[in-house]
Amino acid sequence: MSEIALRVGLSVGALYLRFKSKEDLCLDLIKDQTRDFNEKIKCLTDEDPAEALKKYITLNLEYSFQKRQMISMFFKELNLPFLQPLRRNFFKAQHKIIADILIAGIKRGIFRPINIKDTAAMIFASIRGAVLLKLIFGIGEAKKMSDSLFQLITNGIRKDAR
Repeated sequence: MSEIALRVGLSVGALYLRFKSKEDLCLDLIKDQTRDFNEKIKCLTDEDPAEALKKYITLNLEYSFQKRQMISMFFKELNLPFLQPLRRNFFKAQHKIIADILIAGIKRGIFRPINIKDTAAMIFASIRGAVLLKLIFGIGEAKKMSDSLFQLITNGIRKDAR
């Protein structure tokens, strides 16, 4: 906490007035960043489903690459109990957004009938895999990766895909 206080220009006491522990500080930071990300993607389901899916993938990768230190910590500290509920809630929220986009695409005849639950989970996993490529190996640029991932996914779910 003393290193954090020094970096942000506060006394350790002032930091402890706001946060009881490093865990509280970490939770608050992650919740704040999650709210920020959710604000960016909340209107996507109102758009054309194919365009919404493309924007969702792009926003995910761009945001993750910009916030890579926080995302890296989120991946590295997999077993910290206080992070488990945040991970579950984040996955559920993202899964719902993807599922809503897929359902809208099927209803509009853009996407072929698919298993929504599994497909949404695989899209989410593919995005997380692209993020890990960047974090671990330094591979990839957000725009190129999002375009490639969008093409890969939509070639499997679009009605008119060859």
